Amino acid sequence: MLPEGDTVIQEGDEVFFIADRKDIRVFMSEMRHIEDPVRRVVIAGGGNIGVRLALALEQTNQVKIIERDAKRARSISEQLNKAIVLVGDSADEELLLEENIDNVDVFCALTNSEEANILSSMLAKRLGAHKVMALINRASYVDLVEAGSIDIAISPQQVTIGSLLAHVRRGDVAKVHSLRRGAAEAIEAIAHGKEGESKVVGRKIEDIDLPKGAAIVTLVRDNQVIIAHHDTVIETDDHVILFLTDRRKIENLEKLFQVGVSFV
Repeated sequence: MLPEGDTVIQEGDEVFFIADRKDIRVFMSEMRHIEDPVRRVVIAGGGNIGVRLALALEQTNQVKIIERDAKRARSISEQLNKAIVLVGDSADEELLLEENIDNVDVFCALTNSEEANILSSMLAKRLGAHKVMALINRASYVDLVEAGSIDIAISPQQVTIGSLLAHVRRGDVAKVHSLRRGAAEAIEAIAHGKEGESKVVGRKIEDIDLPKGAAIVTLVRDNQVIIAHHDTVIETDDHVILFLTDRRKIENLEKLFQVGVSFV
C-alpha cells in the first residue's frame, strides 16, 4: 500500500519509512514504545559474521561470543580486544543461565546451522533475553519464525539480492533494498542530466510520469534530507528515494533516470 494523507495505520501493520538519521529515534517513539539502548550482547557462533559483529560492537557494548569449537574459540579470542569468548553450546540451557541470559539485551544466533540458530534463539528468549535475532538462510523460514518467539530473522539472501539488484538495474541506481522477501523494493537512484534532456531533472514530482505503484518519498541533496511533496522539483545529482510496490514496473522506472542512449 502506498499511503495517502487519509491512510490510517492499524495495529500490526509493517511500516516502511524514510527519515533523516537524527530524526529516526523520535519517529520510532511515536510508532512504538522506545527501546532502551543496547548494552549487553551475546553472539552464538564464532564464524566470520559473529567475529565481525563482535569487533564492531565490543568498544561500546559488553560482548560475549559462544563458540563450541575450542580451537576456533582460541583463535577468535586473539582477534578481539574486549569481547569475552566462551567455549560451549549456545543451546545449552545451563550455560545460558550461568551467563545471566535474562540480563542480556540482544542474543544473536549466527552459526552456520539455521536449525541451531532457531533453537538457541527460542531458548534464549524463553530464559529471559530481551531481544533475540537468528540468521536464517531459507526465506520460507523467515516469516514463520518472526511470527513466533524470535524477534528478528536475518536473511543473508535478501541482503545479497539487494546488492546484486543495484548492479543490474539500468540507470544510475546507488542502492536497492528488497522488501518483504522481494514483494517490493526501495530504490535510491541518482538524477543526472540537465532540464530538457532528463525525464526527471527540473520537473515537479507531480509532473513526472511515474509507473503505477511507484512513489518518490525523499530526496537527498548535498547531505540534506528533503521529504518529497507534489511540488518538489528534482535537481541534477539529487539522490531520489523511491518505493515500488509492483516489481513488474521496474523497467519503466529505470528509464526515467537514464540520460541519452540507454545501455543494457
